[in-house]
Amino acid sequence: MKPKRPRGMRELTTIQGLSGRTVPSSREQIVAEQSRLEHERARLERELLMWQENERRTNERLNAALERLAMLTAACAQSEGAPEARPAQRPAQRLADESEPATEWHEIVLEY
Repeated sequence: MKPKRPRGMRELTTIQGLSGRTVPSSREQIVAEQSRLEHERARLERELLMWQENERRTNERLNAALERLAMLTAACAQSEGAPEARPAQRPAQRLADESEPATEWHEIVLEY
């Protein structure tokens, strides 16, 4: 069986990590490892709570954006019956409409 490639910094194997795979031989080592694992568990629980809070906030912002979008869509549908303002012409269209030629060149001097 091929060993798994680490996908992130937390999955990298270090010398300290390799020593943690062996069964502790003394009571002190067992208690120290239990303490380390308790701290790791507490850290991971805090991290999970943080991610859940971020997910909740993101969902609230998404729902607010969807509500605003629905409101704007309804307002746009209501205003379709009203006469719309004439859309602004692009500069190229204005030049074509005017009597001036569209190929007029302007010189600009650039100094470095």
